[in-house]
Amino acid sequence: MNPRLDSAPLGVAVRISRIDWDAMSQDEGRRLREFGLMEGIEITPLHRGSLFSRDPLALAVGRMQVIIRARQAAMIEVAPTAP
Repeated sequence: MNPRLDSAPLGVAVRISRIDWDAMSQDEGRRLREFGLMEGIEITPLHRGSLFSRDPLALAVGRMQVIIRARQAAMIEVAPTAP
């Protein structure tokens, strides 16, 4: 099992290997797809909400920055990108 996006290091590009679409609501899944979050896409976790909270998580998806909840990030498995 690959690490989850919610525990991925900040500033390091990762590739989405699997998303547990069944664990989220239809609206959540639609929103993530609209942001371009799909299997095989390279993303970079940028920063988390605050010092004491891991919510929300800001991501770079291509040239776009998006924000998702830590709960949603926990449903996304990631793998290191190839050098």
